[in-house]
Amino acid sequence: MWGSSEPRPLAFAGADPDVAEARGVAVRGPSFAFMIVLGMAVALSVQVVGALLMLSLLITPAAAAARVTASPVLLPLLSVVFALTSIEGGILLALGSSIPISPYVTTLSFVLHAGCAAVGRHRPRRWGARRTVPAPA
Repeated sequence: MWGSSEPRPLAFAGADPDVAEARGVAVRGPSFAFMIVLGMAVALSVQVVGALLMLSLLITPAAAAARVTASPVLLPLLSVVFALTSIEGGILLALGSSIPISPYVTTLSFVLHAGCAAVGRHRPRRWGARRTVPAPA
């Protein structure tokens, strides 16, 4: 699993598992290990943070980024930016009120997702799609 000739088998398998498997990269082992580590992180943090907040920090930013782009490079970057924006915005909004941080983070995450869904409806999501050129008359 870790001794593959591919420098980053998990990143390669995450970007396109079919191509990675065709090139001989082990896909099942790293994917299973990643899911176990992610499951442990969620299980340990859900007691501290809460299930709704974990949903709004793990799933919603990635879903929002997927509405805007299909690029395997931009999607995780946008997901992290959206999650950090939700966290920082929630902290800043909670400073001036008696309401805890969680509702602000969840609301900001939802607003980001709704905005990305609106943008995604008007923008093609295919990464690397070529424009069609009209044939000369």
